[in-house]
Amino acid sequence: MKNIFRIFLLVLTLLFITISSIHDINAQFFSPFEIEGLIIGKKAPVFTAIDLSGKDVPFSSFGGKPVLLNFWATWCPYCREERPQLNSIYKMYKDKGLVIVAVSIDRSTAIVKRYMKKNPADFVILHDNNKEAAGAYGIYSLPTSFLIDREGVIKHKFIGPNWTAVKKKFIEKLIQ
Repeated sequence: MKNIFRIFLLVLTLLFITISSIHDINAQFFSPFEIEGLIIGKKAPVFTAIDLSGKDVPFSSFGGKPVLLNFWATWCPYCREERPQLNSIYKMYKDKGLVIVAVSIDRSTAIVKRYMKKNPADFVILHDNNKEAAGAYGIYSLPTSFLIDREGVIKHKFIGPNWTAVKKKFIEKLIQ
C-alpha cells in the first residue's frame, strides 16, 4: 500500500511539473508584450468609426497626413488625465499638419457625447461602436496611441497618458 501511495505521489509530481512547464511556454507565447513590435513598421489597419453626429468616418480619409491615433474611453482615469495633453499637442502641431484622431471604445456614442460636452477637444473624436478599430490595433490597455506617417505606416506605439518631451520629439520627426 505504501508503494502504491509513493507511485501515486511521484506520478502526481511529474504531472504537475509537466503542466507547469507547458503553462510557462503558453504564457510566453501569448504575452501581449511580445506582440508590441509586430505592428510597428506595418501599414496602419483601416477601419470605419462614427463621429459624434453618427456619420461613418473611414480612417482612410486622413491619408497623406501624419496622424496621432489615440484609443480611449470616458471611464478611463488615465484617458481623462491625457485629454488636456492631447489638446495642447494638437494646438502645438496642427499648423504643421498633425491630425489627432481619438477613438472611444465606450458602449455608446451618447456616453461619449455627454462626456465631450463637459470636456471638449479640438481634434477629431470618433466612436468605435463595433470595436473594429480596437481589434485591428490589438488594444489591450488604455490609453494607447499610435504615430502614423504620411504613407500610412505605424512608426510608434505609446501606452499611457504622459506625453513627455521624448514623445513630442517623435511627433516632430513625424511631421517633418
